[in-house]
Amino acid sequence: MHVDLVGINEPENYFTGLGNSQLPSPTSVLLFLRTSKNKLQQHALQNRSHHRFVLAFNLGTEGHVHLDNLDMPFKPGQALLILPYQFHHFSKLASTKLRWLFCTFELEAQGFLEPLRNRVLGMQDSCSLQLDALLNQLLEIWRMPRAGLQAEQLQASLLSMLISLRCLGAQSEPALLPETDDNLLRTVNLLLAQWRARSVTVADLAGELGFSESRLRVLFKQTAGIPLGAYIKNYRLNRAMALLRTSALPIATIAEEAGFGSPQAFSRIFKKETGHTPRSYRQ
Repeated sequence: MHVDLVGINEPENYFTGLGNSQLPSPTSVLLFLRTSKNKLQQHALQNRSHHRFVLAFNLGTEGHVHLDNLDMPFKPGQALLILPYQFHHFSKLASTKLRWLFCTFELEAQGFLEPLRNRVLGMQDSCSLQLDALLNQLLEIWRMPRAGLQAEQLQASLLSMLISLRCLGAQSEPALLPETDDNLLRTVNLLLAQWRARSVTVADLAGELGFSESRLRVLFKQTAGIPLGAYIKNYRLNRAMALLRTSALPIATIAEEAGFGSPQAFSRIFKKETGHTPRSYRQ
């Protein structure tokens, strides 16, 4: 065996070394592939916001990822981490066929991945071979029989990937709000944030923006790729889910903050859309 041992010197202290920090471990790891535009957008609407991390790898087909108020081009060879409770959906896909790989997981130390917030990462140059190897290792472990040490191997492999991406994220700039592209989507998001305690309708937005309701619906669908009514509903549910999981606010206050009007209406809609009552979801 030939091993390069250059730089391996005698330690100054035999009882103190590297690795003093407690590394978090990703748990409940899932891998799945999206190969069609309809399935990608459909599942994005169904899943809405949640407490899990979503790591996306674009293996083919350019598109756009909308995170909160941001619109970020997402090209083949790039990776993107969606943090828990980030309101997200996808649009402007260059083809109805695509190859986007998703890895979702949970992580208790959420601040560990904060350097990856709102950053599209290009897996290229010196990092490319390392990240390709880590991704292939992750996929190889996922395909192994569900036995033995597979779960631990999967967690270790994903952690290695996240550490590499975290280093890459620390060197890149966060995405900025678009100044010219998709001003309509940005404006709608800003209005929904300003009117968060109101039961906002399409008519409210149309009146504020100076469009007819029908014209606004058409323009928004062209811009965001989903109907405006569905977007408003998902925006409200996203805010409610985040408040239920991250705050101690009473459910009645959350219903008002998320624009559902009354606690009764909130509970009814929330149960219909998520399958859980607000109380059971919080627990």
